Amino acid sequence: MLLVARALEEGVFGGPLARAAAQIWGSVSARHVVRPLELPPHVRVVAVGGATLGGSGKTPLAIACARELARTGARVALVGHAYRARPGCPRVVSPGDPLALVGDEALVAAAELEAAGVPVVVAPDRASAVAFAARSADVLVLDGVAQTRPRPATLALLAVDPEEPWGRAAALPPCGDLRAPVEALLAAVDAVVPVNEADDPGPFPWDALRGARVGLVSALARPHRVLRSLARRGIVPRVVVRARDHTPVAIRALRQHERSRSVDVWVATRKCSLHAPRPTLTRERLMVLPHAILLPPWLGAALARIGHALTPADQGNNLKCHEGLRPHA
Repeated sequence: MLLVARALEEGVFGGPLARAAAQIWGSVSARHVVRPLELPPHVRVVAVGGATLGGSGKTPLAIACARELARTGARVALVGHAYRARPGCPRVVSPGDPLALVGDEALVAAAELEAAGVPVVVAPDRASAVAFAARSADVLVLDGVAQTRPRPATLALLAVDPEEPWGRAAALPPCGDLRAPVEALLAAVDAVVPVNEADDPGPFPWDALRGARVGLVSALARPHRVLRSLARRGIVPRVVVRARDHTPVAIRALRQHERSRSVDVWVATRKCSLHAPRPTLTRERLMVLPHAILLPPWLGAALARIGHALTPADQGNNLKCHEGLRPHA
């Protein structure tokens, strides 16, 4: 992958080096879409992967699937990935755990699923997390895995942005942010799920924000998705302070705007709020944006069948939902 890294560093996006880098990335990434993972024989598994390198909505989809499965009465656990964290050993995540111990997305999932009674499990490696979670669960939701082998997941889902399913460029790195070639992604999964935001994600003072000078704090791969969501509600942030995905927001950038009083209130997703520096931004100065997604009716029905432990033959898996999502040639 050295050629890919060199192309990214040099910013070469249209020449022979970029094409060679994309070809290498595609060849390597296609082989890793289906992950080798030993699944305990008694569990059903819902695997949720993302089409792009961040920003596809896979974790919100995994959370929504786990919540829906819990409604069926099944014993459900969500297996996270603890990206940029060091869990040390398999553990159930508490919403109050240190960020460096379990990772931002696991903390978000734990907070979202606490009321549903769904544990979130992380470990130093995915196999250990799966084995640990399976001790007390009949259904596992895997956040960040598109498909497994040798035993395939009961249901394998690919999360995509509804407006940019294959990223802005519909291309592999360094020209785009596709995780793997589209055909490899589609061949691995049962269904593609556009992650649509619910119109009313819950009580929130949207009207007050429309009249305020708003700043956005972002630690996302694709913050334009949040900006797009805010714009739909008539809110255009005056300031965007951005860090790389899963990384801390720079204190200096925030303090500059705090001293100039150019922002009345800061907003952030739950994940991004974990990376906002304290006490530079107090809880009174930073509002966490609500976020809820809509599960398609067919997916809700498929999850209900899995939760009720019907056999694969009874489930009648007809979920190869790929049409209309292939990029134009």
